[in-house]
Amino acid sequence: MSKPNILYLHSHDTGRYIQPYGHAVPTPHLRNLAETGVLFRQNFCVNPTCSPSRASLLTGSYPHENGMLGLAHRGFSLNNYSQHIIHRLRGEGYVSALAGVQHIAMDQGHRKAWEIIGYDEFLGEPLKAHERAAAFLSNLPDRPFFLSVGFSETHRKFPDLKDAIDD
Repeated sequence: MSKPNILYLHSHDTGRYIQPYGHAVPTPHLRNLAETGVLFRQNFCVNPTCSPSRASLLTGSYPHENGMLGLAHRGFSLNNYSQHIIHRLRGEGYVSALAGVQHIAMDQGHRKAWEIIGYDEFLGEPLKAHERAAAFLSNLPDRPFFLSVGFSETHRKFPDLKDAIDD
């Protein structure tokens, strides 16, 4: 039996405001993907903020267990990035690639966030992540893959921390 490829699509601040999750904002390609793939409807978010929520999904552990208690860009990180699902999948023969944002690690000196997490390949920053992901999917690797595609278009701007402290 062949192993399934995994396409992990994620965005900031979109919530359930698109199809197929209930609201009438048309997303025909996502709807088609949901109809032909696997769509999770009985799920919940373990944390109301981005980094801890994503980290929990990708490690299978709660924020208080994996260390991601707050936002990555505010200094929080995983206790151990080898807990990320890509490391488990690598042991099963998968190759991993990231297109766009990931928001569970930050660059540290000369090490890029995608390297810290452990992705095999980085396809580029969020701008045009969909095009980079499409190119990856047009030239499939000879092994099963985990492709993470992170969109930032729906992200609301964070207030400047200095302004919040001054108020």
